[in-house]
Amino acid sequence: MYSLLCAVLLNLFSQIQDLLKYLFSLGALYLGIQFFKKHDEKWMRITFVILTIILYFIAAVVYAFYRYLQYGDVPAPS
Repeated sequence: MYSLLCAVLLNLFSQIQDLLKYLFSLGALYLGIQFFKKHDEKWMRITFVILTIILYFIAAVVYAFYRYLQYGDVPAPS
């Protein structure tokens, strides 16, 4: 659950172009810190980071497909 929320927050951070984007970054950082406080096992932390990265890329691809179907263009990389 933490990984999914962090991935969505990081995806919002990468898609929004104004100052509000930094709130999403801080939210992902806060969730990561809370996860690391709760789980001391090394394998849980590694799994969290890897799963967050994978889910972030999946969310980015899904958003690009949605944007392409909706507007006919793909968002430019920032």
